[in-house]
Amino acid sequence: MATTAAGTPYVESSDLVANYPGVSLALANHIDDTGGKVLQVIRATDSTERSTTSATFVDASLSVTITPQSTTNQVLLMCNFFARTTGYSRWQITDSSNNPISGAETSLIGTNGSIGMYVPFTLVAFASPATITAVTFKLRFRAQTGTTVMENDEATAQLYAIEVAA
Repeated sequence: MATTAAGTPYVESSDLVANYPGVSLALANHIDDTGGKVLQVIRATDSTERSTTSATFVDASLSVTITPQSTTNQVLLMCNFFARTTGYSRWQITDSSNNPISGAETSLIGTNGSIGMYVPFTLVAFASPATITAVTFKLRFRAQTGTTVMENDEATAQLYAIEVAA
């Protein structure tokens, strides 16, 4: 069996067995160049309970730094945690300058009663950093009303940065 320059195995016409179609080296090399491959996964965790009554966004002490391999690659961001609120709260994934990342700008959970809510929460965003230098993403939150708590001591919060080839 032959391999491409990138090391991907493929079947050449000379390797044919029982009606199995062959692939040219040119086509196999093109398959290596297609986007959508996961290139790296960076994960950050936090197991400390965090809370705020602030009406403005504060850092949730959960950040991840990734260095893209190409300026055209994308970064898929996923954050999972448990939250509790006695009012309404908002959550966002931002860059290091606190600019919200598209798709996870200000997700809202809340209740208008005094009982409060305790829910699993997931934010997903897609960034196009257009750089090959280190980029940091972080979770921020605020209490629109009441108190907002990240229950990281109950279930560890996780933030993932996944580089995807363009």
